[in-house]
Amino acid sequence: MEPTLTRDDYTSEAVWQAEVARIFHEGWFVAGHVSQLAPGSRRVVDVAGENVLLTRALDGTIHALANTCRHRGARLCETHVDSSQGSVMCPYHAWTYALDGRLIATPHLDEVELADYPLWRFAVNVWNGIIFVCVAPRPPDFAAWFERHGAEFAPFERYDIASLRVVHTSECDVVANWKIVIENYLECLHCTRVHPELVDIVPLYRSGNVVDPDRTDGGVALHGTNSFAPNTLDMPLVPGVGDDLSSYYGGVCLPNSFIDITATSVILSILHPTGPGHTRMEMIYLFSAEAVESPGFDPTPIIEFSDLVAAQDNVVCERVQQGVASIRFTHGVLSSKDRSVVDFLDTYRGVMASS
Repeated sequence: MEPTLTRDDYTSEAVWQAEVARIFHEGWFVAGHVSQLAPGSRRVVDVAGENVLLTRALDGTIHALANTCRHRGARLCETHVDSSQGSVMCPYHAWTYALDGRLIATPHLDEVELADYPLWRFAVNVWNGIIFVCVAPRPPDFAAWFERHGAEFAPFERYDIASLRVVHTSECDVVANWKIVIENYLECLHCTRVHPELVDIVPLYRSGNVVDPDRTDGGVALHGTNSFAPNTLDMPLVPGVGDDLSSYYGGVCLPNSFIDITATSVILSILHPTGPGHTRMEMIYLFSAEAVESPGFDPTPIIEFSDLVAAQDNVVCERVQQGVASIRFTHGVLSSKDRSVVDFLDTYRGVMASS
């Protein structure tokens, strides 16, 4: 048996501030999917307290910009609001910026040299349609960082996730530490009790295993379906699935995302931690363009099923948060079937100790 993290690791404001500095503001952060940003549009993403403005210029280039006017520092856009206005105007004095961050207008101030005051930039990288941003002054090399923190995503390069379309986004607030949410995702000892609907579709989960010990590809078999819902066998497939129609694959990209892939859908979940005891979760539902454009396309059963599983998880994550806050809690214990949780905590401890 191996120890979990301590009470302070889950509840301390000091630990949270250290995580912000060493993890969220030094590494790469999953910010969304390319289909959420049509050319000419922008959206706002919170990166552990740093407000980032994602934009997509008309040429398709994606930019990550500080959501702060260069004039007097006013916030430019409201949080989590998508827009397709084609430019960004400050609501205070109407300084206006192109979607690549260039300052293009300063009403009543002819003496301003426009080229001297573009929006401050953050680093941005796109992997298979998934947008990553880094707010560090000197971002780590993305390839090297991804090899360590995104290794579980790497095998999914075989799917054309970039071509998929977002058809729905679910959001919820989880009153729990972000690490508790990830730990819960990485184990299935709770599945039989917490997820009766899920274990009917993934019978392996009744054993408490989160991966199939008899498979080398990390997948698990689905029973009687090719998605997280019954009666979706006729839905067009995700590009790259091939003949693997009855498997489910999942993985974590640390620190703030996990992905669930079946033959018919991809669900990209993004965690937006806002403190030691609160995490906003965004679940992005992606389907092939062929599926979206097909007559009678109805993703509702998949969305409702996955939202149900997420809601069940959120309840137990919040109970864990309440429990670890006890003054008697020193640490919990992890078993052999918690191997993925142990690996996550080893990585977490390593990052926290190395900075």
